[in-house]
Amino acid sequence: MKKIILIGLLCTSFSGFAQSDPQKIIDQFFNLYKNKNADSGLDYLFGTNKWMDGSKDQIDEVKLKLNSTLKLLGEYQGYDLITKKSIGEHLSLYTFMVRYDRQALRFSILFYKPNDQWRLMNFAYDDKLGNELEEAAKAYRLKENIDR
Repeated sequence: MKKIILIGLLCTSFSGFAQSDPQKIIDQFFNLYKNKNADSGLDYLFGTNKWMDGSKDQIDEVKLKLNSTLKLLGEYQGYDLITKKSIGEHLSLYTFMVRYDRQALRFSILFYKPNDQWRLMNFAYDDKLGNELEEAAKAYRLKENIDR
């Protein structure tokens, strides 16, 4: 009987531990995304926040639009962290370049920790990385042209 209780306590601890760090959530998200499909990854990601239960229609719309986009991009090739920004110890934004054969997408994942558990606050994606890189490289943005 003691072994059963201990196993139950360990399982409870580990299930809470899975959301103690945004990086663990991200790792699991991309693992499901790669090895199963985008829907599985998104279901897991949105599932970290009980408040998302009332947004099923919006979540389904995000999944539908993302899957439509993915059909045009070819094979998934991996992801790279672009940046991580935080406000204090309770709000963190991770931005990734998600690589496909045809082009990359940007995934922005915002996490919030109101107490001791991290949860998804917002997920967004777009295909504007190339446009922004071109804009950043324009002559008027170069340091030698800004100082004049």
